Amino acid sequence: MNRNVIKFIAAFSMFLDHFAVAILDVNSTIYLVFRILGRIAFVLFAYMIAEGFFKTSNLKKYFLRLLAFAVAIELFIIGYFFVSGVDYILHFNVIWPLVFGLLGLIILKQKKIWFRLLVIPLVFLAEYINTPYGAYGVLMIMIFALYQNNVTKLLFLIALNFLFIEVPLLSYLNLGHLARYESDMWWQWCSLVPMIFIFLYNGKLGKLNTKWFFYIFYPLHLVVIYLIQFIFF
Repeated sequence: MNRNVIKFIAAFSMFLDHFAVAILDVNSTIYLVFRILGRIAFVLFAYMIAEGFFKTSNLKKYFLRLLAFAVAIELFIIGYFFVSGVDYILHFNVIWPLVFGLLGLIILKQKKIWFRLLVIPLVFLAEYINTPYGAYGVLMIMIFALYQNNVTKLLFLIALNFLFIEVPLLSYLNLGHLARYESDMWWQWCSLVPMIFIFLYNGKLGKLNTKWFFYIFYPLHLVVIYLIQFIFF
């Protein structure tokens, strides 16, 4: 399975997830199914960020491009807020945790130990301003980059889930109030499923040039969802 296939799977999963959040009834079965399938997306995008960190020819341009993209999407979301009154500001734009994660890897790459320690407040900041996935997402990207063995990645991802999902560990310890994902979001455990695709990944790019695919697909899928919501709902 090459990188292009990984990207396409992640994009489709993301569309289903965002479609469910924006349009479907939260009490419906199809909502639950789409949210479960949506757990595939971020894990694969996080993995691709880690891959990009090592394989990009220009790390500075890669980061600045991702940052500029995050800002552009956020401006679109702010505009949507003024039109619809629905507040998705900061906590819907999934590009932010990717930016924070990539920045964390850049910080960890530095030689000075004191500079590397800046990654700690970075992780807390991502959680504090309530970016999508918060510290959970940023740490996931770092784990994918720091550990090359896929079994190790899986074990650390399981550990992250235990720390951020209320059930079963945090609820058992009466620390459910610390969970990012409360008991009604148990399906976040399905974030382990995309590890299957990571195990199948062959490290190759694929025949198609998809460098700009995500930068086009992400805003396009938001526009499509908005139009569906505007026209039919």
